[in-house]
Amino acid sequence: MSKKQILVVEDEAVVAEDIRKILQSYGYQVPEAISTGEAAIKSINKTRPDLIILDIMLKDEISGIDVAEHIIDMDIPVIYLTAYSDKDIVEKAKATGPFGYLIKPFRERELVATIQMAFFKHQMEYELKESEAKFRALVETTDEGICMFDIENNFTFINEAGAKIFGSMIIDFEEANLSDYLNKNNLRKVQRHNKLRKENKSSRYELEIIRKDGRKRFLNIIGSPRFKNNKFIGTFGIFNDITEKKIAQLKLKRTMDSYTRIFENIQDVYYETEFDGTILEISPSIEQDSSYTRKELIGRSMYDLYFDEDQHDLFLTKLTKDGSVYDYEIILEDKDKTQLTCTINAKIIKDEDSGKVRIIGSLKNITEQRESETARQEYEMRYRKLFESSTDAVILQDKNGLIDCNNAALKLFGYTKKTELLHLNTADVSPPMQADKNPSRKSAETSINQTLKNGNMEFEWIYKKKNGKSFPAEVWLSSFKFNGKSFIQATIREIANITK
Repeated sequence: MSKKQILVVEDEAVVAEDIRKILQSYGYQVPEAISTGEAAIKSINKTRPDLIILDIMLKDEISGIDVAEHIIDMDIPVIYLTAYSDKDIVEKAKATGPFGYLIKPFRERELVATIQMAFFKHQMEYELKESEAKFRALVETTDEGICMFDIENNFTFINEAGAKIFGSMIIDFEEANLSDYLNKNNLRKVQRHNKLRKENKSSRYELEIIRKDGRKRFLNIIGSPRFKNNKFIGTFGIFNDITEKKIAQLKLKRTMDSYTRIFENIQDVYYETEFDGTILEISPSIEQDSSYTRKELIGRSMYDLYFDEDQHDLFLTKLTKDGSVYDYEIILEDKDKTQLTCTINAKIIKDEDSGKVRIIGSLKNITEQRESETARQEYEMRYRKLFESSTDAVILQDKNGLIDCNNAALKLFGYTKKTELLHLNTADVSPPMQADKNPSRKSAETSINQTLKNGNMEFEWIYKKKNGKSFPAEVWLSSFKFNGKSFIQATIREIANITK
């Protein structure tokens, strides 16, 4: 580490030389002392010493104070050396920001201590300025909002990014209160978090604001308490705009809800495409009816799968005209060139924010139904596999009673053989009365008739196991026709086993 250089500006040669020798003995680099203000200025500009010991009253026209004023922007610590204690001189010297005073005559330890303190103070001031500069740069350049409030939620500071998030300019916040941007519910939320501030606790939370232009924005806020002399004086906040993220989450939720509704219904394949046919999403069930994998199809055009190129033009014409199509029959070509006869349900949807148009729909492979009874039997076998492997109890019934069930149904009702359960009716596996005090037999008949009329139904029901124990369940009924006869499929899920 290089030695610190100290310049002595003193017009008394003996005093100057004594100071120079003392400082050299302590390891400082001390050039020849300078006796005039003009020479001092020239030397300082040339050598830029680390510290200056400066006599206040020099003999030439330029005083020590004049020298200090001249170099005030050079950020060099100055220690005044004086034999005077005149009040006016001292006040004038203070204006130049000296780092210490030495009154003649002084002792060696006073000189060294004053110099050491001056270097320490100068380093601390440098680090403070550097820290303040970094903080200022951060506040002025960050995309995050930074603000401060008093105990009444009045803005006392906000940076430019924060003002922009609020849809205003910094000047607009001189007399603004946070409540100006909140509805009652969000104001109560802020008040709850302010209670934590008074307990010297920070917190993170989301807040909805209403800007002056009426637009709502969602903010993610980290609030921290501000104390002075152990007294709570307000809040320091850092926040960012998460509106786009929030909208994306809401869109995702709507999409997932849409997916869930479609997958829970009886649909062979769910798909979503751009208007030009590019497949954005297709359900894994496509792999049951096609040699394509789901991964292979995503990103391809749906229209490339049409067996007849003219078909997709006719389909788009009808879809564009009506906005939706139902049971629209087409022929697709599989990966191995096999022709697949399918029916399509499709609908055009438009994103309100982006304006993009997409097509969502479902397609059902009815090739087997068109070709032969064998194909239909294969379809029934796949259904039987799904039927038997379902973890939910599934029962098939006609107007005379239960005609089939899966193993989950036997386990749920406590039977070991299907013959024990079949040809019973709903009332036979139910207590005499339901929770609403209505007879089970009458309520069951009403539910069956409504399902046959409307196609499906969902409700809660009290059943009875073989051992006589009753249990509540959620029931989904759906009706269908086979060979001209009406049937009802009941999916039963014990409420105690449903995860909320």
